[in-house]
Amino acid sequence: MTFSMEIRWHGRGGHGIVSASNLLCEMAMRKGYYGISIPIFGAERRGAPTKVYTRISSRPIYKRSEIKNPDMVVITDATLLHIVDPLNGLKKGGYVVINSHRLGEDDMSLLSQYNVIPINAVDIALKADLRVGGIPVVTIPLLGGILKVIGIIDLDTAVSVIREKWEGELGEKNVKALEMAMEVIKA
Repeated sequence: MTFSMEIRWHGRGGHGIVSASNLLCEMAMRKGYYGISIPIFGAERRGAPTKVYTRISSRPIYKRSEIKNPDMVVITDATLLHIVDPLNGLKKGGYVVINSHRLGEDDMSLLSQYNVIPINAVDIALKADLRVGGIPVVTIPLLGGILKVIGIIDLDTAVSVIREKWEGELGEKNVKALEMAMEVIKA
């Protein structure tokens, strides 16, 4: 079966989107797929809008350019909807995995032509006690949403990669956040 997915991440400096994109690629490669993560670095600073591109495919990936027409957009902060136009170029019917506890009417009108997966990633991160410098880490719960959508990476593989990246208590907090997110999406 041929598989190809292009994902554009929109976050803020410090949210960990580069690490999450790298984790996703590692998970895909463990399942026999090809993956590449392309971070965009500039004068980013903590809190400034940032982007990362992820390509996953059943065939070798030679493109290393930005993704203009993604299949999926991941948004770590819903306020970015009104700041940087993260939906620009997203394929009609594409997926939007977004960190939000409640999307307002303005947000829903912007998202109406897409498949939206809202995840209260802040709440999940807090319940899993997954914080860096007191700030909830939202990317791991969002990664759970991505895994549910793409459907090529099982939970055991994802957990294995996470535990290799972070040992001990931190690894278990990340696993708990991922599992919680995937459970919420089931419902």
